[in-house]
Amino acid sequence: MKILELVFKSEQHKIRTMKLNYTNQNLQEAETKALMNRIVALEMFKKDGINLYATPVAARYAESKSYPIFDESKIPA
Repeated sequence: MKILELVFKSEQHKIRTMKLNYTNQNLQEAETKALMNRIVALEMFKKDGINLYATPVAARYAESKSYPIFDESKIPA
């Protein structure tokens, strides 16, 4: 499964990454930037009065793979 990672810079110039599962897998640059700018404009992620997602920096897809070591969930009791 691909995960959408939206990378922002906070008002304190720290890098923050928002990871989203189950997203559109075909986003283009323009629409992704517009989406990130909407998140910035909402200012809904604040901590101690500091906007954690203040400036869009990057967007990327990352793949999540699992490599099981063991799995007993399918063994009958």
